[in-house]
This record gives sequence, C-alpha cells and structure tokens, in this order.
Amino acid sequence: MRSARGRHALAVAATAVALASAALGCTPTPTPLAPNQRGSIGLPHKGTLTGGEELPRDAPGIAWLRSNDRHFAVPRLARALARAGKAVAEEHPGAVLCVGDLSAPRGGRISGHASHRTGRDADLLLYLTTLDGAPAPSPGFLPVEADGLAFDPGKKEYFRLDVPRQWALVKALVLDPEANIQWLFVHGNIEALLVAWARARGEPTEVIYRAMKMMLRPRGSGPHDDHVHVRTACLPGELGDGCEPSGPDWPWLHRGAPPPVAPTAELIATLFRDVSEPAARAPSTSVAAP
Repeated sequence: MRSARGRHALAVAATAVALASAALGCTPTPTPLAPNQRGSIGLPHKGTLTGGEELPRDAPGIAWLRSNDRHFAVPRLARALARAGKAVAEEHPGAVLCVGDLSAPRGGRISGHASHRTGRDADLLLYLTTLDGAPAPSPGFLPVEADGLAFDPGKKEYFRLDVPRQWALVKALVLDPEANIQWLFVHGNIEALLVAWARARGEPTEVIYRAMKMMLRPRGSGPHDDHVHVRTACLPGELGDGCEPSGPDWPWLHRGAPPPVAPTAELIATLFRDVSEPAARAPSTSVAAP
C-alpha cells in the first residue's frame, strides 16, 4: 500500500508540473488550477474556445460556404463579421459575403487548418463579379491573378475581383471598434489592387496605412489568393482569461500589459525540491490512512 508520504510526493509533483505549465503558457483548456480560463484560450494554432458565438447564416449580407459547425468565434469577432457583411451590402446592394471556416464550437483542431482553434480566425471568400460587372454568387475558392481575374475551371468561366466591395469589407474590419483585427492574411496581388483603388478614390490615409500593415501573405501557408484570413488580437481583459497574445501589437489596437505570471519560477523550483528531497522535510514516522 502506497504510504502517505508517497501519495503526498506524487500530488506535489503533479501540482508542480501543472503550475509550471501554467507559468509557461501551456494550459490550453480550463483546469482546476486555472478554472477562470474562458473565451479564446491559448494561441490560434494551439488552444480551445469556450463561450463561442456562431455567425448567423442568415445575417444580412452573409452566406455560409458550407453547412457545418465551423462558424464559431469569440463573440466580438462574430459580431464584427456580421456588421461588416451588412455594411458592405448596404453600401453596395447585391453584395453577399461568403464565409468559410471560423472555429468549431469548442475550438481545437479542425481539418484543413493549422490555426482556427481558438475562435480568433475566419476565412472570408472574395467578392467577385462577372466580366460585365454584375455581382456574382461566390463560386468557391478561386485564385485571383495580378490582373484581378479568376477562372472557374468547372464552369469554364472568368470572374473579376470586385475591388470596391472588397475594399469596403477591409475598411469595415479595419475600423471596427470592437473587432481588434490584427491580421488580414491575403496575397500581395489582391493587396496591390485594393490599395491602388483606395488611393485613387482618396480613401483616408490612416485607413490605407492600417490596411497595408494588416494585409500580409503568411509564411509557411497557402498563397491566400482566393480568400482573406481574418485574425483578431487578444483584448487586454482577455489576457487573464487565457488568451495568449502573439504577433505585432499595432499602435491602434486595444492594448494592455499581460497579467503577472504566477507562480514564479522560484516557487516551481521549490515544489520540485520538495518532491525530490522529501526525507529532509518530512518526519520519519508513518501516517495511518484514515
């Protein structure tokens, strides 16, 4: 029968390991030692989601690409996407934002994505028109070339990037007061078309500057020439709930210092010493089990 001292040592060891994981930011799910973790927990590529909100499939100006359970996000991102889709539809009647994957109801890994695990990512398909300029229902993920044209091999038909609507979407996301958008992952061809159009129309310099900072083709991933991958940064109040910040901290984002890490490395080292040297700290008498 395992002695009380042995059970105590194992318990302390387990506690020390858990505390060390918490201190190093390795607690992607709520645990007894971190019961207050909620919302977007962890990093976009390593974590989970609690309290996610589903983007309504019937929201004005919104259409799901697929009928599945991959349309969950932190509530503020879901609301921002709904606002953006509605704003574009009101400014440009006939526009429909086709939405791909966000996150699963409880986050975690979903096929086809390295990220999208913590409710902070969303794939938005591109607005397209026919060659005559009429708004076109999304034919799916079609790569857009440098000239703005996209070819559908199934229909043997060409489409054109709807630059005015696409810029209106980018602008709505960049200026959204709640979204805290950090990245708009997209191919450089698309960024160039949008920025050139915005400059020619006299769009506010600050908006163009922010959009240029946010728009980026990510390394080690697909070209992102057929959709925009939106990512939101942690809000200051979410840091203590388990949201782990990463990437640039743009000056216009809602910012805040991370909460102090607890426990300290010194405390963790002490706990491990207690486990490795129990004889020096515990009485030699045995303790009867209750």
